[in-house]
Amino acid sequence: MKVLRYPIIAIVFFFVSGILYDFYRKPDTNNLLLFCSVSGFIFCLSYYFSQKDFLQKNYFGLTLCLFSFAAGSFVHHVHYEPNHPRHYTRYLKEDRNEIRGTLSERLKPNAFAEKYYFTITEINRHPVFGTLLLNIPKTTAIEQPAIGDVLLLNGPVTLIPRAINPYHFDYAAYMEKQNVFHQLHLDSGNFVKTGQKRNFDFYTARYRDKLLSGFSIHHFRPEVQHVIDALLLGQRQDMEKETSSSYTDAGVVHILAISGLHIAVLYGMLLFIIKPLKKHKKGNILQLVSVLSFLWIFAILSGLSASVVRSVTMFSIISFGLFLNRTANIYNSLAVSVLLLLLFKPDFLFDVGFQLSYIAVFAIVWLQPFYRKIKFGKNRILHYFTDTALISLAAQIGVMPLCLYYFNQVPSLFLLANLVVIPLSTVILILGIFVLVLNFVSAAVAVFFGRLLSFLIEVMNDYIAWVASFKDFVIKDIPFTFLLMISLYLSLIFFLLWLRKKSFPRFAGWLVTVMVLQLVYMVTLTNIRQKDELVIFNNRKHTLITVKQKAGVRAFSNDSLIEDNYNLKMYRKGLFNPEVRCFPLQQLLFYGNRKILIIDHSGLYAVGGKPDVIILTGSPKINLERVMAALQPELVIADGTNYKSDVKRWEKSCEKTKIPFYATSKKGFYKIANTN
Repeated sequence: MKVLRYPIIAIVFFFVSGILYDFYRKPDTNNLLLFCSVSGFIFCLSYYFSQKDFLQKNYFGLTLCLFSFAAGSFVHHVHYEPNHPRHYTRYLKEDRNEIRGTLSERLKPNAFAEKYYFTITEINRHPVFGTLLLNIPKTTAIEQPAIGDVLLLNGPVTLIPRAINPYHFDYAAYMEKQNVFHQLHLDSGNFVKTGQKRNFDFYTARYRDKLLSGFSIHHFRPEVQHVIDALLLGQRQDMEKETSSSYTDAGVVHILAISGLHIAVLYGMLLFIIKPLKKHKKGNILQLVSVLSFLWIFAILSGLSASVVRSVTMFSIISFGLFLNRTANIYNSLAVSVLLLLLFKPDFLFDVGFQLSYIAVFAIVWLQPFYRKIKFGKNRILHYFTDTALISLAAQIGVMPLCLYYFNQVPSLFLLANLVVIPLSTVILILGIFVLVLNFVSAAVAVFFGRLLSFLIEVMNDYIAWVASFKDFVIKDIPFTFLLMISLYLSLIFFLLWLRKKSFPRFAGWLVTVMVLQLVYMVTLTNIRQKDELVIFNNRKHTLITVKQKAGVRAFSNDSLIEDNYNLKMYRKGLFNPEVRCFPLQQLLFYGNRKILIIDHSGLYAVGGKPDVIILTGSPKINLERVMAALQPELVIADGTNYKSDVKRWEKSCEKTKIPFYATSKKGFYKIANTN
């Protein structure tokens, strides 16, 4: 008996746990190496002794799990770039740095700047490695660079800023999980292009752009072309915000991200096209090589996103199984693909697309015994649409807790959208690939089929926009924490286990998880409601200050539309939607045992006694040194309504007088907790 016949799912579980341990705990390298060596030695010993036993011993399983945990920690530790002595962070200067590197990938831009990954090869004349976030302001009059361009820059490297207001998306934390920690701003005077590096990224971008440029003969409308870019090669950087929002609100945003659906269509097309190869003497191996080559070339051209790599890996395992005439357990196949991907790129674990895609597939497979029993007649077309609806429902059940945690919303019309969009997008994908080939074979025929492609995409976009227009059916701004997500998953799992086999222990287990979910919700809500705090927001147009107490939130601002303020809405959602009362901004605020003086654009102030905190808003024309000498505050805060030049001047004044200074435009919101 082979002792290594141990459930792969358990191995993956402990491997993932090791990755999480290393990411959050960041153990010392020497201690981790010692731990890995000891666990590896114990595992080898247990393997040696287990070979002598007919029945596998428990100690072997325990040592295998321990070794899997250690291996996961070690793999992540090796891939975490700051652990390496040649990482650029070890050679950074505080003011300016001379940096040489290559543009490796274009990211989705925001309203103010284009964004790229910039791979560093040299900093301050030291050979290094690592990746920076390169921002190119849209107001800068420079030619848009290309992937592979080698740039020599000179400027300050700054940390990617954390969330500037409470309960906002933390972009810095997200980028940290991509091994990107700093950013650099490009302008016309701080860089020079020194050449072009024809590396893997260069050729990938070049051939991808060449394929997409073939559609230029069709003169598609931008919203049509951007859907083609997303469906065929996963390029969503230029997708209009309105289109993305419609797909999200309709519950079909997965259509825009290349995933299992797209790869399954491609896989089926490939098997159909190369079916004649089976007649060849070595047809099986030719078929395997052809399928794997095409799928991985497609994955590379589409950017190797987590969902694409997951899907291609899964279908690669299936192809190997068919080649060997073996049918593997689907759960083990999923676990093997997870292990392979995380071995080579452990940061995939933190990718939302990676998490959603695996949980969706697991839910579809696990819930199959339920929805396969549901039949409506013998009509094949009816079967197709009911299967589509039921599979969509199974996937939605699986990802719902995760979507609540990450996106805080539930699109209740997702079934109505998926019934039309899934078959329609499948036809569009097949037709799009056909037109893509024709673009380089016969332009006239390509234009003919291109009209049909454009028509179908416009129909799909209009239908999705129509579904998304029912705003009342999109439940948004749902506060949800990590513990609530775990509790909801436990409740769903136990409920489905009870449905599979209705017994009292399973029913009791489900009731216990429901009570745990309610308890977690009540404890979370109680902890949030009992916390008192005053927050000075980084609000650009109007000053916004909130005072949170058990009775609710008081918001102070001179903005007449403050109730619709995005920052205030996010803050309210993060606090589980307490009552918010709005008041005009006052010159004096009292919070706990602190007196807070607000000096607005008029520069006028009158206060009896010494204030603890001074808040500057609207760039008041004052001599701050004279004000501080007279009032002697403990802290000066400048909110987001002030000019940058004034903030710099005030900061220097505070340095002279040795009074702490805080600018929300640089460091984000400021919170004062009640010390009473």
